[in-house]
Amino acid sequence: MDGLAHIFLHVGLCSAVARTSPDTQVAMHVRMMFRVGDPPFDQTYRIPRGEGLEKVVEFDVGRGAYRLQIDVPKFNCASTSYVYVIADQNRKISATLADAATPPVLPILLMQGTAPTSFLYLKPTYVLFDSSATCDHPIPPPLPAHIDIAYEPGAYYASLYGDPSLATSAPVFAMRLRTVTGLAHYVRIRIPYPPVIGGGWPGALRLDVTDDMATDFATDKTDTLLCPKFWMTSSG
Repeated sequence: MDGLAHIFLHVGLCSAVARTSPDTQVAMHVRMMFRVGDPPFDQTYRIPRGEGLEKVVEFDVGRGAYRLQIDVPKFNCASTSYVYVIADQNRKISATLADAATPPVLPILLMQGTAPTSFLYLKPTYVLFDSSATCDHPIPPPLPAHIDIAYEPGAYYASLYGDPSLATSAPVFAMRLRTVTGLAHYVRIRIPYPPVIGGGWPGALRLDVTDDMATDFATDKTDTLLCPKFWMTSSG
């Protein structure tokens, strides 16, 4: 079906499962859930323990923001995370099972988009600056934000985690794009902090990087906060 993404889910085993014999059968319940409505993916895999500390399962889902829930009830292990899937983009997702009583650390914002494979050096990611950051001026030192980033052929995925110290600093978001010489362009993104929607779900921001954007920025100043006026983004 058009518009689906193929997911390669890499699951790190918890210690309770890792201690079992190689011929143990492990029942792993995987759900990809939207904020409302029935889960579009809900399946239990029966997997031999075998060797190694990681298991891989594959499946297809449509675009959108998901709560990924993995449960191994027999061993009281679980994993909870939030991920975003882009249509027609295969994606590797890594998750590690932990004791079900261990509260997960979850992101407050998912940031993602497509990116041209012809400009692999761009390596899109996000950084935060304090409120002194001003358009068309040199950037101040970045704030110590926890942002995880993953790259796939043709797409990038970033997750921002909360930090109480940032809530009072009105941070400025910026996308960072590397240049072919190793320098960087910084593009302001207007979003509030913290960007959390109802029910504890993280906010979501999609910003696709195009060939034209990469070409246009080639002549702009590096290490300067750029503030273009006609970029299209989507959030929610």
